[in-house]
Amino acid sequence: MKIGITGASGFLGSYLLRYLVNLKKYRLYALTRTVSSEKINNDDNVVWIKGDLNSPQDCLDFVQNLDLIIHLAHTNSPLTSNRDISSDALLNLIPTLNLLQAIRDCKTIPHLIYASSGGAVYKPCNIRKPFKESDSCEPSSSYGIQKITVEQYLRMGSEQGWLSATSLRIGNPYGILLPSQRMQGLIGVVLNQLLHQQPVKIYGDPNNVRDYIHLEDMCRIVELVINQPSTFEIYNVGSGQGYSVSQILDLIEKFTGLLMVKEIGQTTGGTKQLPSWTVLDITKAYQNLAWQPIIEFEQGLKTLCEQTLCKK
Repeated sequence: MKIGITGASGFLGSYLLRYLVNLKKYRLYALTRTVSSEKINNDDNVVWIKGDLNSPQDCLDFVQNLDLIIHLAHTNSPLTSNRDISSDALLNLIPTLNLLQAIRDCKTIPHLIYASSGGAVYKPCNIRKPFKESDSCEPSSSYGIQKITVEQYLRMGSEQGWLSATSLRIGNPYGILLPSQRMQGLIGVVLNQLLHQQPVKIYGDPNNVRDYIHLEDMCRIVELVINQPSTFEIYNVGSGQGYSVSQILDLIEKFTGLLMVKEIGQTTGGTKQLPSWTVLDITKAYQNLAWQPIIEFEQGLKTLCEQTLCKK
């Protein structure tokens, strides 16, 4: 099977690519705007393609002859996307539509797996129970609005028969260190800030609750979807449990033994658009795909903290 991955050098893409390479089952085509010497070299299962989704021709060249496409490429976060909503659409929605147009024009009818959002799409609710895929979606950020918009295009494309698609509404993935200046990916960012003895910046209310999922478990559900594609489905990808920012920071201090210096992070995008509580109901993924997380959150966090300490 020939699988193409957009955003292959990003946070999710780089981890997923390594996961799929290790399976040694697929021919992988990794799309990125820059191809460096640090990419996987001399691996017969990976073809690195330098291309930009802003280019319709690059999109056409990329999608030809692919059996399945994993679309991970995205710029901005819920915190930054509202700064300039027209720019956000140009950076994210238009490139995705270029990709979908290329798929339609090629008439190859691939399956597309889309990395949507489990934390930014649902309508806030006073009753704190895990969100189901059928719950109302009323995003309060441009980021969430675009994720839902793409899902609707995928639904349309599946109904019209020029692709099939699965949208994965992923919670908050963790499992590796992330650049300390990032404004998304709390755990990886905080650990990197600690590693380099930098202040830990907190954006939004520290009581905000999120659902965290290890990258390994995220990769497992992608693998299951690859092998069990459907015409059009949406799955929550989380743990079904929630932790506040404060709880996460306390656990990191506990597992590392390092004391944090905390600062309130400033953002021109504002933090009011951040939901106060988002936990995902993952029953559907279990029923349809026999998937559930196998890495318990606190154990996964402890292991990552221990790995980080080894780098000091």
